[in-house]
Amino acid sequence: MPNSFTARNVSKFIFKSFIAAKTAQITAETIADHTQFDKDDTVVEVGSTVFGWYVSDRLRPVTDKIVDKTADFITEQRTKFQDKKTNQ
Repeated sequence: MPNSFTARNVSKFIFKSFIAAKTAQITAETIADHTQFDKDDTVVEVGSTVFGWYVSDRLRPVTDKIVDKTADFITEQRTKFQDKKTNQ
């Protein structure tokens, strides 16, 4: 299995899913505002969802770095706290 089930990988997936969902929502609203299609038409739903996943996939290198830096910072802070706690 290439991606193990860790908190970091789950966070990356959630972040990617959130970006895809928000992009799909904005895309569907934009299509509905500027075309004759409604937001709940199948062509709009499918197209905006595909576009949302495309955008989130293209942003993956950036979002992965964000999650990694955040996770590293949290780990570092926890380590400092534990060291401080054990030295007292």
